[in-house]
Amino acid sequence: MTLQTERLALRAFTMADAPRVTELIAVRQVISMLEQPPWPYQLVDAQFWISGQAGRQRSGAAYAFAITTKNDGLIGSIGLQKKNSDLLDLGYWLGQPYWGKGYGSEAALAVMTWAAEELGVRQLESGYFEDNPASGRILTKLGFVPTGCSCQIKNPLRSQPVACIGMVWSA
Repeated sequence: MTLQTERLALRAFTMADAPRVTELIAVRQVISMLEQPPWPYQLVDAQFWISGQAGRQRSGAAYAFAITTKNDGLIGSIGLQKKNSDLLDLGYWLGQPYWGKGYGSEAALAVMTWAAEELGVRQLESGYFEDNPASGRILTKLGFVPTGCSCQIKNPLRSQPVACIGMVWSA
């Protein structure tokens, strides 16, 4: 399954994507804004993550899409996963050269539309690190509102847990 937008194609990951995932995500500025990846991030980490995608999708626990452009190929990832509730959580990352170009919003809107139409989703949750206001702006632009809840998330590159601002979207 591929989701098309004006500038992007969102598709399933393949094992051939592992080197590019590693190249894009194994950067301090990218990893420091994410909750789950290990540090240092290595090819085996990308391979392990990609190899589990089909099973997570079959079980309804997670849906991951490679964000691609015609010129650059894979530039990031976006997906939905069940984390701490029955709601799916929207999460994404882009390689640093692709920040600030509107790709995050464009990909998220496509995934949200797909989730509403194909999965019947009427509500999503998400969140962002307090010191990553750009991600907060993307979520706000998409119609997410703060829940009033926050949490502390450990990141392998940070000396202390980071405050995460919880947000929710309703159709």
